[in-house]
Amino acid sequence: MGRSVGIVSFLVLLAAGCSPLYAYRSAAGHMSLLWNKRSIAATIADPATSPGRREKLKVALGARRFAVEKLALAKSRDFASWTPVEGAVTWLVYACSSTSIKPITFLGFPYKGHFRRDLAEREAAAWTRKGFDAAVVPAAAYNTPLPFADPLPSAVLDYGAGDLAELLIHEFAHGTLGDEESTAQWIGERGAESFLANRFGANSPEFLEWKENNDASENRAALFDALAKKLEACYAAKCDEREKLFSESGLRGKLNNAVVAAHRVYRGDPKVLDDLFEKSGRDWLRFIAALKRR
Repeated sequence: MGRSVGIVSFLVLLAAGCSPLYAYRSAAGHMSLLWNKRSIAATIADPATSPGRREKLKVALGARRFAVEKLALAKSRDFASWTPVEGAVTWLVYACSSTSIKPITFLGFPYKGHFRRDLAEREAAAWTRKGFDAAVVPAAAYNTPLPFADPLPSAVLDYGAGDLAELLIHEFAHGTLGDEESTAQWIGERGAESFLANRFGANSPEFLEWKENNDASENRAALFDALAKKLEACYAAKCDEREKLFSESGLRGKLNNAVVAAHRVYRGDPKVLDDLFEKSGRDWLRFIAALKRR
C-alpha cells in the first residue's frame, strides 16, 4: 500500500519563499485534483458506476463515518469526493547524510513533495551527486489545511477494503492531530482493524486479507527497526560497516540511510501509543483527548 501524508511540505512551501517554478507546479498539481473531483455519493447513485467501484466507494464513506463516530476523530469535508489519479498522487524526496538516518528537513518537514515522479527523481539525483543518500517514496493521498475539501485519489479505490479504510482513517487522524506521521499510521492501522471487524466481521475475507497484509508489514517493520538501531550504533562509533549492515538486514530492495529514514517517519515507536491506548481504557474518545494534550 502506498503511503499517505499529512499537510505536505509542497503546500507549505508555496508561501515560504520556495522557487517560483516549484510553487507554480505544486499549485497547478493540487488545483488539477480539485478541478476534476466528483462527489462520492453522486457516483454511488449513478447507474453507470460499476458494482465493484460502487462497493469501494461505500467502504470509503463508511470509513469516514466510522472515523468520526467511533474513533473520535474530527469531522471533516475531506474525501467526500474522488478525483482521477493513476498511481501515486505525489512523490516524496528524503535525503540524509551518509553517516546519519536523520532526514534533511525542508522548512521543518522530513521530505519534499512533487506531483511528478521525474521531478522527484531529478531532485533525489541532485542530492546523491552532493554525496547524500536519497530516496523517492510514493504517497497515495494527502491532507491539506486549505479551505477546499481534499478529494480521494481514484487509484486507492483499487485497494482492498482494509487498506482503503486504513488510508482514510490515517488522513482523518492528520486532520485531528496534525502532521505526525507515526501517530496517524498507528491510528490508521488500529482504526482499520476495528472498522473491518465492525463492518464485515472478524472472520470475513476482507478482515483476513487485511490482517495477513498487515502482519507481513509488521514483520518488515521489525527488520527496519533492527537495522535502524544498528546503523545508529555504527555511526555513533564511527564504524565503516553500513553496507554490511544493509546487506545483512534481511530486507529486499536498494537500501540507504534515506530509505531507513522514510520508514522511521511513519513507524515511530508503536509501543508508546499501545501503552497510552491501554491507559485510556481502550476508549477512543479518551485516547484522542490524551494525544491532544501531549
